[in-house]
Amino acid sequence: MASAATFSAGAAAPLVLTLLAPTSWLIPTVSLGSLVFLALLGIMGARAGGAAIVRPTTRVVFWGALAMTITAGIGALVAILGLQRDH
Repeated sequence: MASAATFSAGAAAPLVLTLLAPTSWLIPTVSLGSLVFLALLGIMGARAGGAAIVRPTTRVVFWGALAMTITAGIGALVAILGLQRDH
């Protein structure tokens, strides 16, 4: 239950940013905000587990940033190759 709750909270936070950010700032706002939220969740997880804060938080932010970069890269590649369908 705790994992599901934190996952939902972590997913909801960037969604709120999409409602608040101006369209021209949407990608940078959501990207940076997601990294900040990941850092906060990393800190909370480290504290809950009794671990030092820096290494777990750095690990969470690093892998989150890498996942976002790979996802954006795949999206850009799909757009370049024209594999998106316009409806």
